[in-house]
Amino acid sequence: MKKRPFVILNMFSSIDGRITTGPDRNVSEWTELNIDGDANQITHQLFDDLDCDGIISGSETLEVFRRHSVKLSKEMYWPQKSKAYIVFDGRGRIEWAQSEGVLVVTKENVADTYLDQLNDKRIPYVLAGRGDKIDLKKSLEVLYDKGFRRLGLSGGGKINGAFLRQQLIDEISIIYAPVAVGGHRTPTLFDCDDLTNVEFLTRLELIQTKPLSTGAIFAHYKVKSL
Repeated sequence: MKKRPFVILNMFSSIDGRITTGPDRNVSEWTELNIDGDANQITHQLFDDLDCDGIISGSETLEVFRRHSVKLSKEMYWPQKSKAYIVFDGRGRIEWAQSEGVLVVTKENVADTYLDQLNDKRIPYVLAGRGDKIDLKKSLEVLYDKGFRRLGLSGGGKINGAFLRQQLIDEISIIYAPVAVGGHRTPTLFDCDDLTNVEFLTRLELIQTKPLSTGAIFAHYKVKSL
């Protein structure tokens, strides 16, 4: 078996695991309204504390943030140990404006026009899988070969859920903001296929929990092997 980077899901959410106010909403609105208990800022700082040398996101997250733009009055901390912002874009749908520090992961059979865009803008990329979706295991193996050892996963619910179902998450680090959201379609930490058997639950071992002075709570878990 080829080696892959250690993957840590590092996110913030409401106490009920919602990662936005509702569908197609930018969660940064919690930060701007000062109701997230500094969860957004603390989560960004944790990438360094967790020694993440790259940060993974999904294309859907970026598309939502572009449609529902939130201008923050205070500058957000950017992790200093991260060598790249790694965006999984299997459909090749992002029209890149900001390319500095970006590494794209996409499919081997993505449209040639998308690869032309990446080449023209000198955006490095990884090709993994020729099916309907990116081959996550292969992509991580390639990222390991490129020197990445500890990756922070901070995507939307779909990419997080895909990593969860394929057992590619090693630790889970969550900052719970002091808000409750609810909803039927509001994105959660993990949006993926329903389980049919309790045996397939992802079992966790507690590393630490810590109440924060801001009202948020930090919880850190190790994923136990099935």
